[in-house]
Amino acid sequence: MLLIGLGIGATPFISILKDIVNDEKTRCSHIDDEEAGKTRRPSRAYFYWVTREQGSFEWFKSIVNEVAELDKKSVIEMHNYLSSVYEEGDARSAFISMVQALHHAKRGLDIVSGTPVRTHFARPNWSKVFSRLAAIHDGARIGVFYCGSNRLGKELDMLSKKFTRKSSTRFIFHKEHY
Repeated sequence: MLLIGLGIGATPFISILKDIVNDEKTRCSHIDDEEAGKTRRPSRAYFYWVTREQGSFEWFKSIVNEVAELDKKSVIEMHNYLSSVYEEGDARSAFISMVQALHHAKRGLDIVSGTPVRTHFARPNWSKVFSRLAAIHDGARIGVFYCGSNRLGKELDMLSKKFTRKSSTRFIFHKEHY
């Protein structure tokens, strides 16, 4: 499952992430329950949140911390992107990237978001994201759930179709625009 939220578009995915980690906890405590094996659940969830303003991270800081703490089996992989900062590798953002990496390595907290989830700069390279997931989940069906602007929605829909054609992984795109 690939969850992508732009700005406030991350809101519907927060409850999904919490549900996944709570369900994982429940499943572990009811291993013999026949019903638990019959329900289809994602084996992994990838959450990408892209926002322009650093202050936006305050919205969900406590929830992101809670999800990260409850996710003992690393079922959820979270990525924060701050799109108002130059790309990683750009000389203008090299210093902040270096300080951020050191702080995260030393304290386990991101200096930008204040959470265990490391913040990347600029926008994600969506083609690389899809390529990586296609390689990791060869032959699987991956639901791509998006909440954000129409422009990126069209790109993600196109990439879902492209990587479905060129790999054995099937990407099924779903969107909600705001």
